[in-house]
Amino acid sequence: MKYSYDYEELIGDINEDIDAGIISPNDTLKVIRKRKAVSNNYHPIIDYYYSDNLPEQKHEVMLVKDVLQELVYHHMLTK
Repeated sequence: MKYSYDYEELIGDINEDIDAGIISPNDTLKVIRKRKAVSNNYHPIIDYYYSDNLPEQKHEVMLVKDVLQELVYHHMLTK
């Protein structure tokens, strides 16, 4: 089953944060994923927090560059 997920806004937000010097590609983010898998057990990223902010939801810690790589890959599936 093919799926797509539009990550354009999240990609733009993270790139703006990098350009503004708020985060760098080697920093970590706390990533929140959708609870329900969309396909092949993939749980889309729905939000992120900086390392100094602790989200109340279940989250995973990822490098900024890895988050961007995942977002770009899955966003390209929509094209």
